[in-house]
Amino acid sequence: MAVQILEHYDRDYYRSHVERYLRRTRFTRHRLANVFGLLGDVSGWRVLDIGCGMGTFTIESSLRGAHAIGLDPSLAAGVTGRDLAARLGARNAVFIAGDAAVLPLADATFDAVICADLTEHLDDPTLADVLAEVARVLRPGGVLALYTPSPSHLFERLKARNWLLRQDPSHIGLRPMEELLEVVRAAGLEVVRAYYRPTHIPLFRAVEQVLARIPKIGGLFRRRICIRARKPA
Repeated sequence: MAVQILEHYDRDYYRSHVERYLRRTRFTRHRLANVFGLLGDVSGWRVLDIGCGMGTFTIESSLRGAHAIGLDPSLAAGVTGRDLAARLGARNAVFIAGDAAVLPLADATFDAVICADLTEHLDDPTLADVLAEVARVLRPGGVLALYTPSPSHLFERLKARNWLLRQDPSHIGLRPMEELLEVVRAAGLEVVRAYYRPTHIPLFRAVEQVLARIPKIGGLFRRRICIRARKPA
């Protein structure tokens, strides 16, 4: 199954993501704003983007003044990322193939680690290993930005029932906020902020911003989990 999923992420798959990034679609702008809203100013930082895919956050970090490394198990991801970085002049964006649960990187070398749209692809033991590695490679005071879909949202519930929307077969680890906070803390990281962000779809976004506050149904309208954590100094 893992091999089949990895083969799904080929050059053709990433090509559409590159086009969306270059066009700066509403989805792309929304995603960038959410993740860099967690990180803040990354200029001068060393940033590790785990599960980088075609390199959205690796390249964007470089363009914002960081020295960024994108890591992904897919060789196609690295090739696509390097091509796009060269095209955009992101000179401090480097791409490597590797396993996030056994990072080929030294201790305490990064100011920030990005885990964007990653944790939903991981089973429980792998997630624990990945976050332990994140804690290891972060310098004291370094930041983790974790960004993932909320399983309670209406879209995810429709996908789970195969109604109207279809679930990505690699989404084997969608977890609620509370569970993610526990795993982050178990890795030895301190949670600084945790909150939800709405969808990028304008009309539905307006509905979410109202209904997400209602206790009994709010979970249906909380689209994205955002967690900022830090390694104790």
